[in-house]
Amino acid sequence: MSRRVQRFAPFALASAIVLGLSGCSVLQDWGILPAADNAASDVTAQEEVATETLDGDTAVTEETAAAPDAGLSVPTCETIYSSDLVSTLLDEVRTNVGDTSEGDFGYGTTNQDLVPLLKNVRNDLRISCTWYLPASESVSVTSVAILSSDTLDDISALLKAAGAGSAEAGGGTLYTIDLTTSDESPDYISTEAHFLTEIPCPTSLAEASCGAWVSTNYAFGEAQPLTLDAARTLGIYSN
Repeated sequence: MSRRVQRFAPFALASAIVLGLSGCSVLQDWGILPAADNAASDVTAQEEVATETLDGDTAVTEETAAAPDAGLSVPTCETIYSSDLVSTLLDEVRTNVGDTSEGDFGYGTTNQDLVPLLKNVRNDLRISCTWYLPASESVSVTSVAILSSDTLDDISALLKAAGAGSAEAGGGTLYTIDLTTSDESPDYISTEAHFLTEIPCPTSLAEASCGAWVSTNYAFGEAQPLTLDAARTLGIYSN
């Protein structure tokens, strides 16, 4: 190797080492790599965006979890009464038939002016639950319906026209009827009790104002305790 080449080799090696150590700075100066300060800023900005996104997702989740209550909904025939009343009915060896709100019968009233009003309520806003005593004519039906305030006024007017007694109770009005069914024997007695009250409209019912109607028809029994128990269990009877 010539003396000139030998002198150049250490210089080339040193240059390579310097370039290796400072290559990033050179490339940054040339614009090929971002400056260290800019890179750090970009990382910080990305972390802030990720944090904001996570916080935003958390806020949306919390808002969804805290969505307002949809309002009153009708119960099932397993939850329409309190556990105490259910125990009493079972002790009397009565049988839960379930929802019977179909056709012209199986409602919490036998008044032929009131039955159509119950039938016209949407299926998801009404239910009629029947219990009966086997080998007897003792049958009770309790209906719950959510409807417009105008329909609630119509029900009230029909009950008054039918001669129902009324009293303010539990934040609403309780109507009671003791009657003998005309096409049955005089010994066939049934009673009815209706509780009407204003309620906030559920989100599923597009009305300006709404009401709840709880009614019970009880052949050979007292309807009022069943109506009041159902209203209390629903949380619409205030005392």
